[in-house]
Amino acid sequence: MSLVFDRLARAEVLAIIHGAARRSLQLKPWAERSAVLVELPGHGQAPMIEAKVEVWAAAFQAALRQLWAAQPITLVGESLGGVIALHMEAERRILLDPPMEPTPAVAHEIRCGNVAPWLQPLITSDYWSLLDSQDQRVEAVCASNGILPQAARDRLSAHPNVDYGEIAGGHVLLDDNPQAVLQLIQKRSPGRD
Repeated sequence: MSLVFDRLARAEVLAIIHGAARRSLQLKPWAERSAVLVELPGHGQAPMIEAKVEVWAAAFQAALRQLWAAQPITLVGESLGGVIALHMEAERRILLDPPMEPTPAVAHEIRCGNVAPWLQPLITSDYWSLLDSQDQRVEAVCASNGILPQAARDRLSAHPNVDYGEIAGGHVLLDDNPQAVLQLIQKRSPGRD
């Protein structure tokens, strides 16, 4: 696990967790906005640790709290990063096109041999029970051309723990529509101060 950030003092922390098959280097423009970029284990320069979402989340949580114990943290998790964020505590959690359940697109990539065997269980799990167990509301934003089927979008939008929205773009919203994501981050969601 590794974190990419500058050492500037922060009143609050914006931490971005990328999705599978990405790396924090691809999110460099977000670092220029003083975001902390979380590198998933086995991605980029980060060494592999046990391939379990909850293990990764615990490692990220410990690192963020050690570095910024007193600052409020906003977590933005893209795709699998959103599922990791569901395992973490933060003042605000924003899930971008989270893979709440196995999708046809993921099944296709696995059949074509495009997904490492260790990654397959992480991206083919059903994460609805994890969302159901949340004590704190989360923000879930789906891409207009993202991977979630309409039934899953409908379920997310009706979920009692979710403030739901959609943004134009594809599954990789941090690249496809960074301006809309930035506006979302800067806006306070309903029910927040």
